Amino acid sequence: MKVKVKFFAYFRKAFNGREREVVLSERSAIGDLLDVVCDTPKRRAEVFDGKMLKPLVIVMKNGTSINSLDGLETKLEDDDVIAVFPFVAGG
Repeated sequence: MKVKVKFFAYFRKAFNGREREVVLSERSAIGDLLDVVCDTPKRRAEVFDGKMLKPLVIVMKNGTSINSLDGLETKLEDDDVIAVFPFVAGG
């Protein structure tokens, strides 16, 4: 299956672009996808704290936060769009 991953804010620089298409096996989950795109220790450190997502990293599947779904175990489907961005605050 093919999934599109979009990166926002400073993640664009860390992941060398705004988006990337990833081919995964059927029955893959968000955690599997992030393992593929976090293919260097530096990239992994941007997104993960150990095996958990960093608290200020937001991941959305088709516009819905994975926190409202099954977290890293959220199943993917062909043509899903996954957004990865840091928490942004402003005043």
